[in-house]
Amino acid sequence: MKRTISGNFAAGLFLLFASAASLFAQYTPGQYTEDAPLGTWNVFPYLGASALGRGQTAFAWGTDASVSTANPALLPTLSDKWSLALGGSFRYATAMRYGPVNSGVLGTSEAVGQKLASGDSAALSFQSGRLALAASVFLSESYARPSLEASSPDYYDIQFSQSGNLRVYHLAAAVRLSSSFSLGLGLNVESGRWNSDYVESILAAGYTITSSKSADLRNLYFNGGLAWDLSSTVRAALTFRTPSKLEARTETVDRYQTWTGTDISIRGNSDDSFDRPLVIGAGVTVRNGPRLRSAMDVSWFHWSPCEAVWLGEMEARNFRDTVRICLGGEYLSEAVLFKKSRTVPIRFGAIYDPQPQASPGSAYFAFTLGLGLEIGRLRLDLGAMMGFESGSGDNLASRRITLGASYGF
Repeated sequence: MKRTISGNFAAGLFLLFASAASLFAQYTPGQYTEDAPLGTWNVFPYLGASALGRGQTAFAWGTDASVSTANPALLPTLSDKWSLALGGSFRYATAMRYGPVNSGVLGTSEAVGQKLASGDSAALSFQSGRLALAASVFLSESYARPSLEASSPDYYDIQFSQSGNLRVYHLAAAVRLSSSFSLGLGLNVESGRWNSDYVESILAAGYTITSSKSADLRNLYFNGGLAWDLSSTVRAALTFRTPSKLEARTETVDRYQTWTGTDISIRGNSDDSFDRPLVIGAGVTVRNGPRLRSAMDVSWFHWSPCEAVWLGEMEARNFRDTVRICLGGEYLSEAVLFKKSRTVPIRFGAIYDPQPQASPGSAYFAFTLGLGLEIGRLRLDLGAMMGFESGSGDNLASRRITLGASYGF
């Protein structure tokens, strides 16, 4: 890591490094390293509201253009020539050890929560004959952490905050090879930014130490799959996401300031990277009757060879491969709205989502519910997930509510 020093560093430089040593010497983040997505590590694929409500099942079941991020081979199965889909969500997740929290000078008695509301996605698809195309942008990962502050009047004030996200720009094409078989491939370009700030003011001594880090993130990977209608009631699918390397151009600024005018800055930069795993998935959906449909998705995440370079240093991640299992279903009910009968899908599901860190081994167990409304070619969908973590001893939680709207024309 390259570093430059400016200013008169005298006693302040010693205090700066002494503080940094006490901050990170005991850093054992577990679930939440700097690059850990908020909630689960297993973020593939992006899921709209309808898929979230039916237990995150999307490999063999598509309802609108957003399905391309899970399996582009499903694009030719959409019922409309054009499909436009928009989505937004509210997320909540808790964390116990991250940055200096419960691993340095800041401590809590229990896990603390982070709320995040965002516009998640916009997707557009088109099909003509055997060919289908799609373009979308969606929020892939959030690096937000609960902000924390500790203070004692006239003695000290300590604050920590972290934010950031990663968005994906997605293009895909699919072809129907026969009446029952289709293939698809997607190109994904990721771009984002990550920031963290640690500020320690020792009021009694009259100095402030600030440690700021930021990184510009970029990545490229492919996803694809196939879909096969085994019969009029059963569809099977295989999907994949290629392994990739999330590159980070990182800048750091460590600053020491006193009330008497001393100002010391230590600046650095490094080229860092975080491995993202190969993912292979399989899914099946079954029409159990004229109104009931069920599905199962299984995803294998090849985390074990993944490594990270952070601030110019290789980090041993000690990850394990994981297998996520998603089960879901949908029942088509009806309701009278504006004096007309409307289709109202009722969705439900369950998820087993083990996390990659080998020690402590942990997993999320989640239940989902969803509701839809079809008004002509307009579809409105609401999906909700409630997840509980077990294994780490921290009793972490993960919640998500997603609202989506799609229109076919």
